Amino acid sequence: MQIKIPGTRYVIGSGLLSVMGVSFSFVPVAQQVITTLSQCACDGEPCTFEGTCVACTSPLVGKCHTPEEAYGKVLGTLLVCCFFQMAISFVSSRVLRRVFPPVVTGTCLVLLGAALIGSGFQNWGGGVYCSSQVLTTRVPCTGNGEVVLPFGHRAYLGLGLVVFFSIIFAEMFGSPFIRNTEVVVGLLVGMIVASNVHYTDCIEGVCTTKRYVTGKQIADAKWMTFLWMRRFPLGFYGPAVLPMLFAFMVTTMECIGDITATTEASHLEPVGEKFEQRIQGAVLADGMNSFLGALGTITPVTTYAQNNGVLSLSRCASRYAGYACCGWLFVIGIVGKFAAIILTIPNCVLGGMTTFLFTGVVVSGIHVLNFGEGLNRRNRFIAIMAIGVGMGVTLVPAWANITGQAAYPFEGNFWPVNPAWSPSFRGFRDSLIIVLTNGFSIGGLIAMVLNLLLPFDKDDAHVGLDADDNAIEKEYTTLGES
Repeated sequence: MQIKIPGTRYVIGSGLLSVMGVSFSFVPVAQQVITTLSQCACDGEPCTFEGTCVACTSPLVGKCHTPEEAYGKVLGTLLVCCFFQMAISFVSSRVLRRVFPPVVTGTCLVLLGAALIGSGFQNWGGGVYCSSQVLTTRVPCTGNGEVVLPFGHRAYLGLGLVVFFSIIFAEMFGSPFIRNTEVVVGLLVGMIVASNVHYTDCIEGVCTTKRYVTGKQIADAKWMTFLWMRRFPLGFYGPAVLPMLFAFMVTTMECIGDITATTEASHLEPVGEKFEQRIQGAVLADGMNSFLGALGTITPVTTYAQNNGVLSLSRCASRYAGYACCGWLFVIGIVGKFAAIILTIPNCVLGGMTTFLFTGVVVSGIHVLNFGEGLNRRNRFIAIMAIGVGMGVTLVPAWANITGQAAYPFEGNFWPVNPAWSPSFRGFRDSLIIVLTNGFSIGGLIAMVLNLLLPFDKDDAHVGLDADDNAIEKEYTTLGES
């Protein structure tokens, strides 16, 4: 949906089919703030406020906030910082053309798709958490029914391959309708197979049969549920402002990349005034949704890229389809049984499907890189530098930060944490680490900076500050027809 702001040329919303959800960029910041504000000590020994601190007879030392109070300060700070993203949305189209040309947005899409493929493969191998622990511990993977196996087990990979090959067969032999819905077909085939097979586990001669899909969650779920909002005392925490602004910068770049991919998947021109208006409306909607999300006691709600693969494969980008989906999601969200059905999908089946979808984002990024002046020498250099660092961080996140491993508490050798740091400096450090460990953000930032600094060659100088949008749109149309 896209709503025009009366008396202005600005809009709210992109007018495209987009998926929105809670952003993970703010989770480390919120965790750090809550940990800092909850710290309390009694006679030099750490204790929990309103918990183990109750038995303390000496004055308490530290922030000593309850988790509810600490989280309330996170929400209050978000309510203020989200106006930063709203302000970015009102930047002139001339600046947007200069800062975010196809070489920047295309690079961002390639890196975003690469990161998403990684999450798809993690689920395909059994689960996200067990995959993150595979280097230091042998944590079994849950989320696959009763079957609990190590990450990358052949049973998990086999079920994912069922989905993968089902999609290929649907593309090869299916009717136009089947080909447009091949993702759903692959998921249904995977669920049918997973529901009818089992895994036999034998220990010391005793064998037990375990199933990948069970009805326990469905049976335990209520028919109708509606989660009323829990109240938190709102506050403000100054040291969290800088890392939150960094996080909003990351989500803004993500939004621009996601909308570019959605525009391309919808067979619309990802250049020109209409495209810039969609970007402006999407970034403004992200900021407004983040504000409403904080009022609803959750961290910012921003644009996701998961819909782009579906758009590319189904070839359906109608707004009416989006309205229908919204209505069904609202109704189904109240039906607890339906949510339980979704939760019964094994991670390995889901991973086999999402890996296929997320690869479409990378292909869209490659397509966008060829818009406008294409990959001339200057743009090729920008893409090489940005994708090199961004892809490297995506493949080897321990380059800047070791997260999720049992022996490393969210820190690495690049910038080790010093307990003597002040909360504000620790927040500054964590915000930079968030940017450095996110391949999409660091790669997009490098592409944006290089695009602003590198001079244009004589042959492509016209594509700079005064780009001819009509010429670019005409070239895009020619590329599409060919």
